[in-house]
Amino acid sequence: MKRGVTKRKLTKLVMVGIAGSGKSTSLQTVIGEEPLAEDQRTSTPLLTRPVQTEVVIVHDKVHWKKRNPEEKKKYIASLLRERAQRLGQASLTSQDPASLPTPAPSSPAQPSSSAQQSSTATQPVKTTGSPTTNTSTAVPDRSSRAAPAEVTLESLLQSSEEDQEYISLINIPSDSHETLLDETVVYVVDSGGQPEFMEAMAVFLGETSACVLVMDLSQSLDEHPQIGYWLRGKAVSKPYRCIRTNEENLKKFIQTVNTFTSKTKGQPSMLLFLGTHRDQAHKCLPETVADKNERLKKLIPAKFEKQIIQLDKKTLIFEINALNPDDTDRKTAEKVRSYILEQCPAKEVEIPVRWDAFEEKLRSLAKGLGRQVMSREECWRVAQSLGLEEDSFNEALDFFHNWSLMFYFRDILPEVVFIDPQVILDKVSELVVFMFELREPEEEDKTSPDEAAGAAAKGQTHGPDTDKPEPTSTNTDGTTPEKAAATSSQTADESLLPPGWQQFEKFGHVTKAFLEDKRFSSHYHRGIFSCEDLIHLLEELLVFAKLESEEGPETWLMPSVLRHVAEEKVKEVCVSAGPLVVDFPDGGPQNGIFCSLMAHVLSPQHPHPHPWKLCLSSNLPKCLYRDCIQFHVPDFGSVTLVDRFQYFEAHVSDTTSEEEEQKLWQHVGKSIFNGIETVSDMLGYSNNKPRPAIICPKSHSDKAHTAYIKDGKWNCTSDMGVRGTLAELGTVLPWCDEACNQQQSTVSEAAPVTTTHSQPPPTTSQQSTLDIDDHFDVVSELGDVAHVWKSLGGALRLRQPDLDRIKADHQQDSSSCLSEMVTEWLNQSYNTERFGLPSWKMLVEAVAHRNGGNNNALAIHIATKYKDDSLTPHSVARAVATVRELWGIGLADGLLEFLGVPESVINQIRDSRSYSSEEEKRVAGLQYCLQTVPGVSWGKIASVLWLLEEHTALETVRQYLPHTHDISLTLSNLTSALDSLPDTLCGDLW
Repeated sequence: MKRGVTKRKLTKLVMVGIAGSGKSTSLQTVIGEEPLAEDQRTSTPLLTRPVQTEVVIVHDKVHWKKRNPEEKKKYIASLLRERAQRLGQASLTSQDPASLPTPAPSSPAQPSSSAQQSSTATQPVKTTGSPTTNTSTAVPDRSSRAAPAEVTLESLLQSSEEDQEYISLINIPSDSHETLLDETVVYVVDSGGQPEFMEAMAVFLGETSACVLVMDLSQSLDEHPQIGYWLRGKAVSKPYRCIRTNEENLKKFIQTVNTFTSKTKGQPSMLLFLGTHRDQAHKCLPETVADKNERLKKLIPAKFEKQIIQLDKKTLIFEINALNPDDTDRKTAEKVRSYILEQCPAKEVEIPVRWDAFEEKLRSLAKGLGRQVMSREECWRVAQSLGLEEDSFNEALDFFHNWSLMFYFRDILPEVVFIDPQVILDKVSELVVFMFELREPEEEDKTSPDEAAGAAAKGQTHGPDTDKPEPTSTNTDGTTPEKAAATSSQTADESLLPPGWQQFEKFGHVTKAFLEDKRFSSHYHRGIFSCEDLIHLLEELLVFAKLESEEGPETWLMPSVLRHVAEEKVKEVCVSAGPLVVDFPDGGPQNGIFCSLMAHVLSPQHPHPHPWKLCLSSNLPKCLYRDCIQFHVPDFGSVTLVDRFQYFEAHVSDTTSEEEEQKLWQHVGKSIFNGIETVSDMLGYSNNKPRPAIICPKSHSDKAHTAYIKDGKWNCTSDMGVRGTLAELGTVLPWCDEACNQQQSTVSEAAPVTTTHSQPPPTTSQQSTLDIDDHFDVVSELGDVAHVWKSLGGALRLRQPDLDRIKADHQQDSSSCLSEMVTEWLNQSYNTERFGLPSWKMLVEAVAHRNGGNNNALAIHIATKYKDDSLTPHSVARAVATVRELWGIGLADGLLEFLGVPESVINQIRDSRSYSSEEEKRVAGLQYCLQTVPGVSWGKIASVLWLLEEHTALETVRQYLPHTHDISLTLSNLTSALDSLPDTLCGDLW
């Protein structure tokens, strides 16, 4: 029998931005809450549990109201009572075994060493007490909040009379899935802005509909922001200057969101820019907010423009003063809420009412037990008490996990359920905050003394300003990370520090003994969740990497907590003359890719033919930084990976011979690209497609950019018109296959006929699918038909609303419309499952289509120039079928153009009345070619004949093609040339 459901439109929103930008305070303003007092503000940890908000519209204004579980339960109960009355059924009694099965007996649950605070889904951000991480060296007495020893799951399952009635109501069956409630819910997740958090964040995000990128309007985009961690308004340690500017950090976030595709209907995540400190924007003059808008537009890749939520056509940034919001700021917050609901992909789901009851019951029991971790068996007993079947139980756990309401890593820890996701998020946060406590920042300040003095004048050298210390949710067990930070003298006392803290501080190494120290042990529970479980989970998620060690305890590396490398060190270890450069088409690597890649290549969980190990010197890592690491590959040599922010570099050294170097390069290239594919999948970056590249020969040494490798040529990523062959550079790239190191010979005219009949002539390009990198070539070919861009876009299967939007955005500028239309097409903004992926074949058909470009000459030109594997002769012939019936605008024009005759001459010959027949026009055209166009050959004519599958004519022409070279057409053999073309081709070919 079926039971009631609630219909929900779910949207998950993540607040991102550099530390101190005001994310958490802005979040409170957006959801309509008052900001915390200054002395209560604490930096956000890795991530927070989602704030569950319900969308309420009052007087045409959109509000996000925090969900109250108790109120929601009472409301649903009233709906269930009405439903029971309609069905003519009374509530089942509590003794009914169908509604209240007796739970199986079990041993009493062991209370944790410190009780954990309630973690209902309605209290994730606003807090007046403890922050979320526990770095204490001593656990305080919280006996007043601890669960009594005699409390067991069984005793807690003895429901109250109210609970029994609720359970009986949700178990009343009916003949259909009756919708009890139709609601829109937004889950809002806050995130830590420290770079150490960014490298480990993406793997925990799951379903993400949109990101709000928060930026501080009082800081210049060229400024290096300060990075620190604050607890109750006080810094854990001295803040340090970020090595990246605000603009570079924004670009990294844009790149990350650009490639993070939501699982919601497969649509990409949207991005909204929120500028805080509106009242202080004047502090970074002469750079205005308008200037920031213009610079932001230049950071956004063309393919990502549709994913930006704009305030209006000219404005990207939503300006707000979150700390002291006035009516203007509240109106801005309402616009943010409205625009997100209108433009972000929402997932429509039907949630069984029993799932709501199951979630609420688990949270209530976790609070009663004093721990936020339960075994799967315990959760199953709770599900049985609510009448859930096993399939529905498993689906519920997966749903909670996907939306970060709980964590259940089915494939990694199948017997553990984290009722509060903050448990795992806090474990990572504890390690990062402890690293902040331990070390003083090195001299990494990239600002000049004048800039530093200017920053000091604005109050930016002693921690965040009044809006920058960010609030966070309450820690799941009530413990507080400020316990350790409150007295810095404790850090100086080594006896109070966990074993192996020096190795952690210098090299990011952790051991089991280190992680079992009391400052990190708050969430462990005997028999349910142990230190070994934590290590196994973080290793599988590529946050940790196990290191091979012949002596000493087992050790793991946590790459995200390592320091940044100095440029002098990079020059010391990077010695390859032709390094492998890994280019990312969307502007650069995403957050987390590099650190996860380091964990991947080191981890024995992902074996390689030749294992990678840390390169050691005197038993210490030789080069180990967050953005530069040196490996040793036994029997081969050393490999150094460098994160250059815009791209990755790989260098090899210490090889014994050129042969060994070549083998190592082959192994390195395969390992890197396979590794990036694996970690991208792990992090949820579905559009991440790196490619081999070099440092562009045209770039400046102080600001290098890349040139990707394709068909033996290099192509500048900064200027699409700059390219060249690898042979011209005179540099052999050992990591490239032979084709990349050999200059492609000029297309031989004799090639198509010296091979077997089935083989095609040489082609300019062998790619079958086009992407955004082909934008320049496509637009260049279509320049003469820009005036019919809309018809052409329709033939390319773009949707009418998209074409109308392009027209509205660019008014009467046909060239701009054509460019954006091509961008939409190359970004696959149409039904690719029905019409296929972008290709030259598809473009040729659209250009020739009478409802498209209706230009057969251009179609033949493109088909001949860009013939690829998917563009078979037969398909081209179909695409330009009308050519065979029309001489004037058909293949004659196409062939003459292919042979090099200017369009003006073709038009003159075609329209001239001096010729009495079509044959005279043929002769005139060929005479012009032979007299003025160099290189006209039988081979070129043969190429066109092959393209049209005119095999009889092709065989006739072959007699003029020796095996070794071609005989160019001359006036003396013109008669033979004309005679070789059968009369049947007069109407077809000409």
